[in-house]
Amino acid sequence: MNSNNEIDSFEKLISLKTVRLNHFTGSSPEYPWGRVYGGQVVAQALHAAIQTVDKEYGVHSVHAYFIRGGTSDEDIQFEVDRIRDGRSFVTRRVVAEQSAGAILNLSASFQLFENGPDIQMESLPQNLPEPEELPAEDWSPIMERKVVPEGVLPKGHGVWIRLQGDRDQSLKFPELGLVYTSDDVPYDAAARIHPEYTGVWDGEDPSPFYGASLDHAVWFHRRSDPYDWQFHYHQGVVHMGNRGLATGAVYSRDGKYLATVTQEILQRVTR
Repeated sequence: MNSNNEIDSFEKLISLKTVRLNHFTGSSPEYPWGRVYGGQVVAQALHAAIQTVDKEYGVHSVHAYFIRGGTSDEDIQFEVDRIRDGRSFVTRRVVAEQSAGAILNLSASFQLFENGPDIQMESLPQNLPEPEELPAEDWSPIMERKVVPEGVLPKGHGVWIRLQGDRDQSLKFPELGLVYTSDDVPYDAAARIHPEYTGVWDGEDPSPFYGASLDHAVWFHRRSDPYDWQFHYHQGVVHMGNRGLATGAVYSRDGKYLATVTQEILQRVTR
């Protein structure tokens, strides 16, 4: 298993150690905010589920509940429950745990490939800046981010994201990279509809909010290499009970609709 200092690529991050049947362990690098990045745990849990499913089945969707913040100081244990093996769909449940208890509960659905109509009703926003035109705003060596400035998009919040480093030729499921990056944008999108939002997240002034992701859902529609630029475009929908909801889509650079993402967050005003 990699130590914290050795996890400098997505390939290393996503690698799991098989402990016994249906049980795996993974490690985490340290993050600027202290807790483990939620998208990492979702991606690792999905990878654990994938290893219990026949290769003929592709990832259809994931639904994850974040139970408590994880720590980078210890390994994460993943236990897979083989809920159902159907002819067309396969269902798995994965619980991620550390010594403090469960940190994630994930349900994953897999489907055999089926031919059918290919229809897309949404597309990339017009006049969208190319990622090369924007400064990098990275918080990890594993992922590169280019944030679209406020006022450019007609509504919502958009970020160009891609995995950094050499492509992992053994990564047969690009959904792992997409689900890892999918936890980055929804929190900020939901915050933008809050009346206390000021646009300030860092620097000398404290953040206007504190909170965490509560639950996260992704439906996968098309495959695309996560080492290529993908556009994450989200909008805040509702905020009540100190919970904000954001929903949106992930597009390939050439405009293909890759995935639908919905997330609810706990978001309280800093006192």
